[in-house]
Amino acid sequence: MLNRTSFSAFAALSVCALVLAACAAPTQPAAPAQPTQPPAPAQPTEPPAPPAQPTEPAADSGVVVVPVGSKIRIGGSFALTGPIPDPGKDIRQGAEIAIDDANAAGGVNGFLLELVAEDGACSGDQGTVVGNKFAADPTIVAVTGGTCSGETFGLKPILQRARIPFVSPSATNPAVTSEDCDVCNRVALSDALQGQVDAEFVYNELGFRKVAVMHDSSDYGKGVAEIFRDAFVKLGGEVVAFEGAKVGDTDFRAPLTKIGVSQPELIFFGGYATEAALIAQQMKEVAGLEKTKFMGTDGAYTQQYLDTAGSAAEGTFMSYVAGDTQADKLSVFKEKYVAKFGIEPEKLGPFHAQSYDSVLLIVEAIKKVAKTDSAGNLRIEREALIKAIRGTKDLPGITGTLTCSPIGECGAGGVQVFTVENGAFKQVFGFGLR
Repeated sequence: MLNRTSFSAFAALSVCALVLAACAAPTQPAAPAQPTQPPAPAQPTEPPAPPAQPTEPAADSGVVVVPVGSKIRIGGSFALTGPIPDPGKDIRQGAEIAIDDANAAGGVNGFLLELVAEDGACSGDQGTVVGNKFAADPTIVAVTGGTCSGETFGLKPILQRARIPFVSPSATNPAVTSEDCDVCNRVALSDALQGQVDAEFVYNELGFRKVAVMHDSSDYGKGVAEIFRDAFVKLGGEVVAFEGAKVGDTDFRAPLTKIGVSQPELIFFGGYATEAALIAQQMKEVAGLEKTKFMGTDGAYTQQYLDTAGSAAEGTFMSYVAGDTQADKLSVFKEKYVAKFGIEPEKLGPFHAQSYDSVLLIVEAIKKVAKTDSAGNLRIEREALIKAIRGTKDLPGITGTLTCSPIGECGAGGVQVFTVENGAFKQVFGFGLR
């Protein structure tokens, strides 16, 4: 046991020890201990997701896949606005009849078809817009169109890059088809034929030797006017003027006055209905043109021309790149057209049968290459379809038997020339037709 004296000494030594320990402490205080974080509550375990069951195979830019229950989508570029809305509407409606017929026959491997109609507006700029829209849509298999040559030139490079084949029912500029475009096809006949036949009709059938040529500066109108001019000169005729205007112009008196000085026997116009009708009217007012005849082309071969020109249309001429029309097929088509739309197709425009045949050609080519996969989806290889369309041979259509050339000229028939008599078109000449 410690006595009081020993306890005092022991206490003093303890205090000293504590002082010495304090003196030995580090100069930087130790960081306070971080509070211990409680363990995060356990997250509930999610059950593993079942593997996704795709409704269709993985995307492949070279293949259009139509899932079970979906439709085969064919794009259409139609001039629903712009200078020729009635013919554009007629062409769209001809395509719709073809889609109806294909579906009534069971479609392709049991898959029905759908027409995706867009307004190409007979314009190169709008054709570009439509082309980009179709190229961005992986469900578009092929395209019928465009209506006008300029519109089709807007579509052409875009669809070529996207590897989407098209068949135009009515774009007639020779450059629509070419060796370097394997997606480009048409059932309309080329202006290269029409311009030549028109020149021969004027020179040989009418016996005229002096003409003036006008055009609306469109790819279509200027193109056919140049072909006519060159062919007429080659035959030995004289072209006293080559005057350009613009689509939408309404007053042609200035160029007509200039032309009147030379007193041509005929004015040939490459362009559309409204401008053609106004020229036919206004040339009656111009000195030197009192006896001059007027001739237009298929862009003006419409009821719209007859209605706008009125009495000035009498005795004028129009040419049209006609198919080798099969009367029985055309009759059945017209019955369906009138039943569906309530109007005779001729009241709107001339290319309804070509439009039907352009869709028919596409559908028959799809039938050759489409395959059903193990999941029941329909697969259409783009490159195979491009080759199948171009390889079309001896296909019976409304406009005749369709066979595509190596550059995509698939049309049948020839050129008809009409005169206007008692307010209606009457055929007076035909080339290349039965």
